[in-house]
Amino acid sequence: MQKLFLLASCFIFLGLTGIAQRPVSIVPYPKQVTVTSGHFEITNGQRIAYRNKDLADAAELLVNDLYLLYGVKATYRKGDANVVLDLDPSLETEEYTIEITGKKAVIKGGSYNAVCMGITSLLQLGSLQNDNLRFPVCSIKDKPTSEYRGFMLDVARQWHNIETVKQVVELCRWYKIRYLQIHLTDDQLFTFPSKAYPRLASKDKHYTLEELEELVEFAKKRGIIIIPEFDAPGHTTAMRRNMPELFGDPGLGVIDMTNEKVYEAMETIMKEMMDVFYNSPYFHIGADEAWLGNFEKTEKAKAYVKKMGFDNAHDIYLNFIVRMHNIVKKHGRKTLVWESFQGTGSRKVKIPTDLIVFAWETAYQRPESLLKNGYTIINASWKPTYVTPGWRWRPDYIYNWNLRRWENHWNATPAYHNPIQLDESTPIMGGQMCSWEMSEKEQIASIHQRVPAISEVLWNGEAKKEYAHYRKRYLSTDKKYNRLIFPVDIEKTGFTEPDYEGLYFNRENRFSGKATLTLKPLLPDTKITYTTDGKVPGPDSPACPETINLDNDLSVKFAVFNKKEDMIGYKTVKYEVNAIVPSVSGNTLALRDTNIYRNKVEFIDEVVLSLKNLKKGATLRYTIDGSNPKLTSQPYTSAIKIEESQTVKVICYYEGKPYGLKYECQFIRKDYENNMTTGKATKVPNGSPGSVLTAKKATDGFVDIDGYWDNQGGAKDMIVDLGELSDLSKIVLYTYWDGNRYYQYNVELSVDGKSWEKVIDRSENTEKADENGYADKFQSRKARYIKVNMLKNSANPSMHIVEIRAY
Repeated sequence: MQKLFLLASCFIFLGLTGIAQRPVSIVPYPKQVTVTSGHFEITNGQRIAYRNKDLADAAELLVNDLYLLYGVKATYRKGDANVVLDLDPSLETEEYTIEITGKKAVIKGGSYNAVCMGITSLLQLGSLQNDNLRFPVCSIKDKPTSEYRGFMLDVARQWHNIETVKQVVELCRWYKIRYLQIHLTDDQLFTFPSKAYPRLASKDKHYTLEELEELVEFAKKRGIIIIPEFDAPGHTTAMRRNMPELFGDPGLGVIDMTNEKVYEAMETIMKEMMDVFYNSPYFHIGADEAWLGNFEKTEKAKAYVKKMGFDNAHDIYLNFIVRMHNIVKKHGRKTLVWESFQGTGSRKVKIPTDLIVFAWETAYQRPESLLKNGYTIINASWKPTYVTPGWRWRPDYIYNWNLRRWENHWNATPAYHNPIQLDESTPIMGGQMCSWEMSEKEQIASIHQRVPAISEVLWNGEAKKEYAHYRKRYLSTDKKYNRLIFPVDIEKTGFTEPDYEGLYFNRENRFSGKATLTLKPLLPDTKITYTTDGKVPGPDSPACPETINLDNDLSVKFAVFNKKEDMIGYKTVKYEVNAIVPSVSGNTLALRDTNIYRNKVEFIDEVVLSLKNLKKGATLRYTIDGSNPKLTSQPYTSAIKIEESQTVKVICYYEGKPYGLKYECQFIRKDYENNMTTGKATKVPNGSPGSVLTAKKATDGFVDIDGYWDNQGGAKDMIVDLGELSDLSKIVLYTYWDGNRYYQYNVELSVDGKSWEKVIDRSENTEKADENGYADKFQSRKARYIKVNMLKNSANPSMHIVEIRAY
């Protein structure tokens, strides 16, 4: 009997263990989840109760979202009910719990924000079954790993209507991103409505104070804090264009940092921003990419350097950062700044260590250097956390990134060739995804699949689940998010890639010939209006027909209104005609990074470009010299063989006129040769780990200007081991080339790696480096080892070897 009892207990335990591991569709995934059998239902007329008066807004939010997402009408009140929101002082500030039984659901949090995060998790858990809204019986206890979880929205390069900004707030809330930084000012636009300096606001492309104040409350209700960014002294052309008499000439590149009235104005505007964004503990002063070339030539700058006892104009810039930081501190906020200075400043001006630095590019200063110098840092690594019109990364790449890693797509930065990976014990305050220069129609379409991926990284760190686990949950939460911001079902026919998900924006909205859209409201007593003139639709705008027939490009904005004529949904989208479908076959190389708007194919030997024409009765015409095709250009009749570097452009002509999108691609033949050094081992005496890692690029067979060895740590010599004694009589050294610099070096050979003989001496070389490299012949001799001693780079202290070839 005892054995039977133990066996039964074992089966029960195994069963419960299996149940406890059943995943729930929550992103980011909770720290602790236990799911058991059964379910809890929320029905029409259900009451939502809040036990603390400070949670009334959260209860109203839950009621509204239950209707938007599931069509369930509930009410809320203070007291008790089957769904309860409560504050629990024993929990940490961002910690929440959810307890769901068959009869009750209770959400508790250590703060209002934590309760909001619990609400989001509850909403993500829900599912409609036979028109019944059900939630699994479960217990959840959750809190974030990272203190700072941010997203940055740029509205100063590309104007965004306030409705889209609110949708970004909702995205942050939906995936537990705590801070939304808004880039309010730049060269293009000044979007903040200063009362003291009203001329600064860009005409027709600035927010009103009422809009911003309402936005702050909208975000606050959802547990999101909005951080204002006032970028200066660079990125200020709009300020100088609108008020040159105060902020300086538009051609200076920076505001006039020699004028005391500028500092008075800066403080006034900053205080205005702080008053609007009153609940933000932070203020971002920008301070990146301040080009001083024109400014430092002015007599005012020269006089100011002398007056202040500075060494140069760069000290003026550093002093500007210090003064902005002091203003922020004076008004009780903490300063955020982009990585934009070296070390701790200069000999004359030191940058205080109590500001918080966003380490983004690694060009000014590496993250480990910032930490060593005493700064608190937030990871905003260009790759993969930036979202831009040209550069974006796949959600799986973002998901598999980690908070202590920095990468870049730009070959001039340290993190390009050798991603910077810091130890797990390194103190990083958090991370931020940044969306730069994106148009409004691209914004949500691009970030709704990337924000959840980085949220999982910031929330769970190294404890995150495998990507497949995440992907399944994301598909569920993404569908609900899109309904939350636009409760409309859209059926599409005639589109070439209606379900596309990937790097390239808008493929899912491309068609050829004719296409149709059928829009159906998901909620009763709602209506859809639309505009095609760029303005946001109102309740009195034209009613959207149930079916829209498309035969050409269409940029449209849709809005959903309820019976009270409140906007409850908004969507801006562009539908595009595209008749050209390309495919490339041959010996192509995988691109390291892809620029979405600059198609590129790298290949060895040759490739074949095939084109499919989707438009009946149309002709494809193409060029291979980089010019735009005309009606008289060569018609496409068969696949194009490409053997040399060239740019192919293709236009579809229908009834004598261009039809749809142009296809353009740069084909680059890579200089590859399997010579005596290809794939051979390299050694860098006294080289840093980074320098040793890049050494293999010098023997990979490719002359690739983006793939070179550099002497990190000061090493200047490299040894190639051919593996056996070989007859050598010629060596070609390819160094980095830009049309200006030259390199000086010598080459030695050795049989045993101990005794060396110099065979090439270019110690006095002044011949400029180019893509053909430096070629030298010498009397044939046997050797196993080749040593290249780099002596000088005429441009800077670094040394660069692109490739070593031996014959």
